[in-house]
Amino acid sequence: MKEVSFSEDPIPYFHYLQKNYSGGKMVVPVFAGGTVNTEFEVLTGYSCQFLPAGIIPYVQYATRDMDALPAIYKKQGYEATAIHTYHNWFYRRNIVFEEMGFDKFISKEFFTDPEKKGTYIRDTELTKKILQQLGQNDKPDFIYAISMQAHGPYAEKPNAGNTIQVQGNFSAKSKTLLENYVNTISDVDQSLKALIEGLKKIDEPTIVVFYGDHLPLLGNSSEVYKEADFFQDRNNYSDYLNKYTVPFIIWDNFSSPKDKENIRISSSFLGPYILEKSKKEGNTLTDFLYSLYEKGSDVMTAALYQQNEKITETESADYEMLQYDSLIGNAYAYELEPRDKPVQNALYLLGERFPKIEKVLRLSEDVIQVQGENFLPDYQIYIDDTPVKTKYVSNTVLTATLPKSIQNETEPVKLLLKMIDSLNNVISESNTYSFSRADGASINNK
Repeated sequence: MKEVSFSEDPIPYFHYLQKNYSGGKMVVPVFAGGTVNTEFEVLTGYSCQFLPAGIIPYVQYATRDMDALPAIYKKQGYEATAIHTYHNWFYRRNIVFEEMGFDKFISKEFFTDPEKKGTYIRDTELTKKILQQLGQNDKPDFIYAISMQAHGPYAEKPNAGNTIQVQGNFSAKSKTLLENYVNTISDVDQSLKALIEGLKKIDEPTIVVFYGDHLPLLGNSSEVYKEADFFQDRNNYSDYLNKYTVPFIIWDNFSSPKDKENIRISSSFLGPYILEKSKKEGNTLTDFLYSLYEKGSDVMTAALYQQNEKITETESADYEMLQYDSLIGNAYAYELEPRDKPVQNALYLLGERFPKIEKVLRLSEDVIQVQGENFLPDYQIYIDDTPVKTKYVSNTVLTATLPKSIQNETEPVKLLLKMIDSLNNVISESNTYSFSRADGASINNK
């Protein structure tokens, strides 16, 4: 932005990483929304430029197993985990992540009493969850984590808690909007620092790729950008690039300063680049994309501007054909190259672990105690498929109030835990446990 200044650097740690580690600029397919289109490109290598305008691939095209990054890494011995501080069902991630080969998806429903900043879960919670997942078994980890804290909308009223002020040729409304945004990402920057500092304590090769999915909407008609003359929607290539380019950094604990690279790519080329950097095998599509990257043919734009980039019509046509074959075609590449065939998920888990009931005790005439492991506040006890009033005590103890109609029953009943999301879907449940209402004695556990 031109002639814009801040009372202090909002993201000093990000700028430190930019100065000392590889990274650069990434051209993405969306602006101000459509997060999962960039996510789709990064995880699969597919380009949204080959799909109809306005399409959300997770909704219209993600209908079969895909040889995406989680599946590729799993074939090489990794455990693949997705983490998101928002609803499991948003953009169909709960379904699509299984098709991509993730072993588990930890969404906001599985965070215990998380700290929030404004509307969303704070990124400090995301950092904690990432670090908690590492080293839980002997496998290396592929983790894809999606933040929400810095997501809009941003308040248009002044926030007395803001510590960073903006100077520039802005209207009062735009100045307030930008200040609220930069103070939000300033807090996110501290969470990024906490993540990297936590990873430095782990004695194994580690890579972190930190990127934005799109630029934020700053004003209903992008007033902040226009007033700062960042872009004016003049339908020229310069404005297009400013609107659809985001910064990214790549931190690792094994490269030397001389390995630092300044990279400019499209988001669909990021996965192939990371596979190469981590010295892991890809598939036919990622190998092809990395060969284009090595030639500099690594930026895909809207068709109107593609002639401004190095990728040739032939290269683009080959790319589109490979994508069509595996995404919606007959998947001939899998026959020619069996390693490309997607991994079938033997077990896909929403959440970190399955809850397990180990014991049920009768505390009083109308109260039972359920003991076990991996309990969360949103689990509810069901007795014979009927929900009962449940209280979360700890991750190993729940209590429930028995309805008067069954307090004196003596025949064994079936008890289990269920977690219901905001769309009323069951997203997690425990084993079924049989017990007697009369004394709470264990009958069996299956």
